[in-house]
Amino acid sequence: FERKVTIAHGEVEGQLPYDYLIFALGRRLATERITGFYENAHHLLNVDKALRFGKAIAAFHEGRAVIGQCPEARLPVPVYETAFALSRLLEERGERERASITIVSPDPPGLQLGDPDVTIALRMALDAHRIKFLSDFPINRVTTGAAIASDGRAINFNLLMLLPPFQGSPAASYLGITDDESYINVDSAMHVIGLERTYAIGDCVNFSGPKMGHMAVRQGEVAATNLTAEINGHEPVSQYFHEMRLVIDEGGSDSIYLHKDLWVDEPANLRQGRFWSWAKRVQEKYWEAAHS
Repeated sequence: FERKVTIAHGEVEGQLPYDYLIFALGRRLATERITGFYENAHHLLNVDKALRFGKAIAAFHEGRAVIGQCPEARLPVPVYETAFALSRLLEERGERERASITIVSPDPPGLQLGDPDVTIALRMALDAHRIKFLSDFPINRVTTGAAIASDGRAINFNLLMLLPPFQGSPAASYLGITDDESYINVDSAMHVIGLERTYAIGDCVNFSGPKMGHMAVRQGEVAATNLTAEINGHEPVSQYFHEMRLVIDEGGSDSIYLHKDLWVDEPANLRQGRFWSWAKRVQEKYWEAAHS
């Protein structure tokens, strides 16, 4: 059996043989699932689109701003932080009374980020900024001035930022190792199920919940440790535990820290205060220095 990968783009093209393989394919943005998304919605998930959204914010002075996520977007933090930041900006401009901000979410009422206590904390912070929240609103179509849910309900907007659906990379979908969304099936050792000498890490794997950077880093550490053990003829020695750690930076005393084990049905560890806004900015500087 010959192990090889085919590289189709970049500085190196052709076939590359391997003894062991780690998939780190990321995820793709499935914008095609939302009719009209490309033409009518902004998002933040690449540099060009973020800059374009920044220009739209600069030109926004009144009306309704809608900030949200589509079904399967799997990255909730930027939605809330964008809404909070826009509220602060409008206050600084003296334009807050001329504009409304609404967050739209496909999630059911009372269960943001999978925890009722988080929902309460978020709602209090949103209320303090006069940000409306519309739950159970699974967007499937966007027109020039309206976002439309799958049941036909619509919300009009003058400014729209949506996180699109995520999907696994198609690069591995023909191997029989992915789920229906093209995410690669792995076990807690980060070993690809059904494929020898192969691991997968990061956004391309089939774990539930959001896709976050700290998860990918930990998965990489687990995969590297177990790959080393396998090369040396040993069984896996490291296991990945699927934990969510995040800070939603409100910009002040309503900033939220959340730690939750996604594989255990237990309440999240929730903290709130101005400290977490400061801590996130310090962590971002450390993260950039450590991983750039």
